[in-house]
Amino acid sequence: MTEQEIKIPTDGRPIEASVMHQEEKPGKAFLVLPGRGYTVNHFLLDYLWRMAAESGFYSVKAEYRGYTYRYMGEPYDHKTTGIDTGYILDYLEDTGYGPQDITVCAKSLGTMALAMLLLNRDITFNRAVLLTPVLYYNTEKEIIPVWDNYKAKVRKSYLVFGSDDPYCDPETAGMVFPDELISFYEGFDHGLQMDGNYRRTIEVNSEIIEKVKDFICG
Repeated sequence: MTEQEIKIPTDGRPIEASVMHQEEKPGKAFLVLPGRGYTVNHFLLDYLWRMAAESGFYSVKAEYRGYTYRYMGEPYDHKTTGIDTGYILDYLEDTGYGPQDITVCAKSLGTMALAMLLLNRDITFNRAVLLTPVLYYNTEKEIIPVWDNYKAKVRKSYLVFGSDDPYCDPETAGMVFPDELISFYEGFDHGLQMDGNYRRTIEVNSEIIEKVKDFICG
């Protein structure tokens, strides 16, 4: 297994990312985009990244510019995450992976970064995994308009979230994505954790990894 840290060039600070793969040049790529307030080394995201590499993907986990713990003291405009995602896709294209070859696995803010990117690029993805998607803001259950455009540009999506998530619920998810695969976990929060029950958290996170594997490899 090959593993390396890379820096993806931008018009400013480079994007820090890690790559893992088995073959020298796998035929498909898997991209992990994190949420707000934690890095791609978050337990679930890291293991999804490793699972994809073991499953034959060119697996990439990438931060947004400067968005790692050692830079958290500096201001960061979360609206630029879509632009940062564009730089990551440019890197993947230069490496030989077009959108049709890439499965994006986005968490929370990452789902918005992906949706915002698709507003500005005429590209289509075959598959995307949306972990705790931001379908609306907090208790204001008015669907964010970008999702209509997203659905036109991603052929198949898999949504994962819990009952204590402030940005998504089963009724809204079923309405916005009536034909897509959805996994819903009672008692789980926006971090896909059950407060006070680490055993159940590990059990469900392990289940999510296996379900994502079935989705991306099917």
